[in-house]
Amino acid sequence: MTSIFMYHAVGDPVDIEGSDPHYAVNCEQFTKQILKIEQSVPLAVQLAQDGKVTTNCITFDDGHLSNFSKAFPILVKHKLCAEFYINTAFVGEENYMSWEQLREMQNAGMSIQSHGHHHEYFSDMSESQIESELSQSKKSIEENLGTKVTVFAPPGGRFDNRVVKIAKILGYQCIATSIPGCVNNGRNFTLPRFAIIHTTNEYTVANWCHRFSRDTLKQSLRYSVFSVAKRVLGNKNYERLRGKVLGNGVG
Repeated sequence: MTSIFMYHAVGDPVDIEGSDPHYAVNCEQFTKQILKIEQSVPLAVQLAQDGKVTTNCITFDDGHLSNFSKAFPILVKHKLCAEFYINTAFVGEENYMSWEQLREMQNAGMSIQSHGHHHEYFSDMSESQIESELSQSKKSIEENLGTKVTVFAPPGGRFDNRVVKIAKILGYQCIATSIPGCVNNGRNFTLPRFAIIHTTNEYTVANWCHRFSRDTLKQSLRYSVFSVAKRVLGNKNYERLRGKVLGNGVG
């Protein structure tokens, strides 16, 4: 069974400044979890080989500096490759990776792909804004790193049919969503991912590698409940409520 795992920041509180602590894991947690995943091949690499995804993949959203300083050395140590989705407007800013760091990671086998230009919800955008964000991010990464950008992960998991249509037109081959679940068809344009949060343990990660495990079914049900809340409340009201419950961050 194939599963895709979504990380954000990695490290202790001092390492994850500027990130959402709800989605951060410490180095010990991260190491235990990736050892349960065992194998990871970037989605862009798999798609370039035969146009489908059939192997587990570790992914990171947002481009936080801890991805380079903490997660990258651990991945290299355990001979695992990951895919990093970055917001190109933030590259080199405080708490974010630089182009030099991204290039070093790419040279070590990591894949650098798109999270949009800014970290904004695509489902709230007009079609012209969607096109601008997707094309600007793609162009910036390709020009700075000399790599082909074919995968997009929407910030906050927010996307709709317009995003799918425009992404295809611009040459993207896949959208890595925030919808939990194992990959049923590796040729689908939209693929599910399991979001790792600060309370996720390595046993849950191991169970997410199995489609009908209790943890997989539980995560899918939880996502469905929150999806209803997002639709009913709208993104802004949902984030306002989430902020009161969790303190900060983006869901």
